[in-house]
Amino acid sequence: MSAHLWDRRSSLLPLWLAVLLIPGMTACTSTPQVAGAAPTEQALAFSAHCGSCHDLPHPKRHSYPEWQRLVTIMEQRMQERGVAPLDDRQRRDILSYLKLNGR
Repeated sequence: MSAHLWDRRSSLLPLWLAVLLIPGMTACTSTPQVAGAAPTEQALAFSAHCGSCHDLPHPKRHSYPEWQRLVTIMEQRMQERGVAPLDDRQRRDILSYLKLNGR
């Protein structure tokens, strides 16, 4: 292998490590978006509230009825851990996002 090729590969190492090691940067945890479009309020609510405690699951991981049940469970866990509860709008935005983007 030539030294020039190795230099190019090694210069990409920090980028690959960041992609592999930083939570939320992998495809399985990203929120779907239309290319070039700004995230919706619903997507931002999902990302901000759900992503504040754990990596974001992809919305297609569950159906909407499953998401409804899981959001209720997560709200119970938030209460147990002393995390501020979702207000009505935040809950509605998150469920709206999951309904639109779930399987």
